[in-house]
Amino acid sequence: MKKFLIFLGIIAVVAITLMVTTPDRQQHVDTIKSVMTGVVNAELRDNNIDGPLASIASVAATTAVDTYLNTNFLVRDHRFYSLGFIDYNEEFQLVSVGVLNHVYTLNEDQAREMLKKKLNPLELLQGNLK
Repeated sequence: MKKFLIFLGIIAVVAITLMVTTPDRQQHVDTIKSVMTGVVNAELRDNNIDGPLASIASVAATTAVDTYLNTNFLVRDHRFYSLGFIDYNEEFQLVSVGVLNHVYTLNEDQAREMLKKKLNPLELLQGNLK
């Protein structure tokens, strides 16, 4: 019986620790913004854009990411962990998982591929022409 009580105590401590350290929405947003800023800067470097033009493009992209996350980012808190979803064309995509006060998200390569696939400039222009 004593081992069972110790086991229940350990489970309770783990559960309380997970509940107290679940990341909030702002932690998810900050992590995703950091990854997206890295992607934008990498794209600018890859396209040989530097100097004042790169600074302006980086600020514009960061502002666009902020605006997009403010309107299309949803965090679902599941008591022990949290999940971050981006709403793109009525389709929710999992982009982050938060547990133990840390947010795990896409790496830069995955984010770059997602941006290229979801935010294709030709697709955006065609959508504006319709």
